[in-house]
Amino acid sequence: MTVSEYIFTFLQSKGIDTTYMVSGSSAMWLTDALCRNDKIKAICTHHEQAATMAADLYGRTRGIPGVALVTIGPGATNAITGVAEAYVDSSPLFVISGQASSKLLQYEISTGIRQHGTQSLNLEPMVSSITKYFAAVMKPETIRFHMEKAYHAAMEGRRGPVWIDVPVDIQNKQIPEVMEGFAEDKSVCPESDEALIDCALGKLEEAKRPLIIAGGGIAFEVLRAITDQLKIPVVTTRMGIDRIENDNPCYVGRIGAYGQRAAHFALQQADVILTLGSRLSVSSIGYYPDRLGADAYKIQVDIDQRELDKQDVPINVKFCMTTEAFAKRLNQISAPQCGEWVSYCRRLQEKYPVVEAHYACCDPMNSYYFTDVLTQIVPEDSAIVVDTGSVCNVVSQTWEVKRGQRYLISGGLSCMGFWAGAIGCCGSGKPVIALSGDGSVSMNIQEFATLRYYNLPVKLFVYQNNGYMLIRHNQHNYMNDRFLGVGPDSGVQTPDYCKVAAAYGIPSVRISYGDDLNAKIMEVLHMDGPVICEVMLEQFGPLAPRIASKVMPDGSLKAAEFDDLAPFLSEEDKPEKFMRAERT
Repeated sequence: MTVSEYIFTFLQSKGIDTTYMVSGSSAMWLTDALCRNDKIKAICTHHEQAATMAADLYGRTRGIPGVALVTIGPGATNAITGVAEAYVDSSPLFVISGQASSKLLQYEISTGIRQHGTQSLNLEPMVSSITKYFAAVMKPETIRFHMEKAYHAAMEGRRGPVWIDVPVDIQNKQIPEVMEGFAEDKSVCPESDEALIDCALGKLEEAKRPLIIAGGGIAFEVLRAITDQLKIPVVTTRMGIDRIENDNPCYVGRIGAYGQRAAHFALQQADVILTLGSRLSVSSIGYYPDRLGADAYKIQVDIDQRELDKQDVPINVKFCMTTEAFAKRLNQISAPQCGEWVSYCRRLQEKYPVVEAHYACCDPMNSYYFTDVLTQIVPEDSAIVVDTGSVCNVVSQTWEVKRGQRYLISGGLSCMGFWAGAIGCCGSGKPVIALSGDGSVSMNIQEFATLRYYNLPVKLFVYQNNGYMLIRHNQHNYMNDRFLGVGPDSGVQTPDYCKVAAAYGIPSVRISYGDDLNAKIMEVLHMDGPVICEVMLEQFGPLAPRIASKVMPDGSLKAAEFDDLAPFLSEEDKPEKFMRAERT
């Protein structure tokens, strides 16, 4: 068996059935081994960024690493964006890259020369900071160790990407019958102080206004078990949106720079806040972390000790452990007596809807209104892939999660062109819905060819707002309408996507103001294979509510308080505090 054959046999043994790839001469033996492996399907994308994005979402949705196969030099550097995305969003991902001969690579490593040969680059300095494990395979007898260690790194603790770089002269060498394996390190997070856990559980049990912040680090099933048992209100970060359905009685809303008023009001009134699997990023908690839930006793549970070491938010007690393990400890306590608080939080949600009634009358169509109609129609068990920019803000505020739906975004990196990751969600038989702005679609427009060639069932809704709406808002709010790089009048031209779809042989539908939205959306969803649906929307529509900032005389930005979202409410329109509401 050759090194290349071993690599794909190993991946196959872990249940991996797909590899996303762009071929190249320096990955020739790797490509041939994949071709001859009848248990792993190859999906050929048209850019390595799309390959790693697809592998990222394969990993997130399947629970095992996605795999991308790329070649030397620019093939490898093109893959880096998708790898960085997987790293910050905790997604298991394997990158296998072809490389120049081991002799040339070793000379580059030992001397620090910029390049020895053609296309060859020493990748380790470039990717080691965005991978959990990197190895250049310089001897065939080390391949077992590297593959086992890489897989362990990708899956243990906080998951993430790994990278195996294989010189072309090593790829086709025979492996020995006996090879040294990797001995797993069984050590995990340090054991948490039992007395501290008991104290935290006691605080939660006695709380009158408890609240859970659910991030991407808690599984849906774990959170559902907690809410079923304790009946505690839940707000989510963006990465945690699909961890709870909207019709769960404990669901309150979503927090963040573009969050929901009900969630922000509830969080700032809580007396105990339990954060599960969230790193409490600035985009989630705003610009005054020291004032987040200022009157609350705060508990944070996360598997990454480095995230817990941050001092941004004053946390009373932190536990480095899995959310599953902490959830088992929660079984020891009784549900806090907070029924009136739960009802209050639900009333907040009803009082402050994101989608205003007048949005339905906007011509051109309002993006919140269209998303609201779309979310009612998209079926359960769908994968919803949402690109970055204004689309992510609008959809993340509006989307109503149904049973079995996955809500997938480029969270920490916020990559334009992320819609192409939807390729990695295909194959499970579930509907795949991708939502992207017209500006972001262009970043991976070449993947229309991949959709067509493999007849992938991706329904791509293009929010056509004539460029980059989020940046247009920023330049309007802070640059006195000095526009650059936001639309056709300032350097950015986007195409007619229905014509582009036709060029690739993909059916398309256009939706405009006045159309029968339900009928056209149903038409798109019921068509076989890929469909491009271009939705004509306001180019300067509202993005609200949001944490707004003002430009100060010295040029700095001063943000509003976390629960004072723009458009700002009058005192009469703000909610009564819970305790006052309780007395009345």
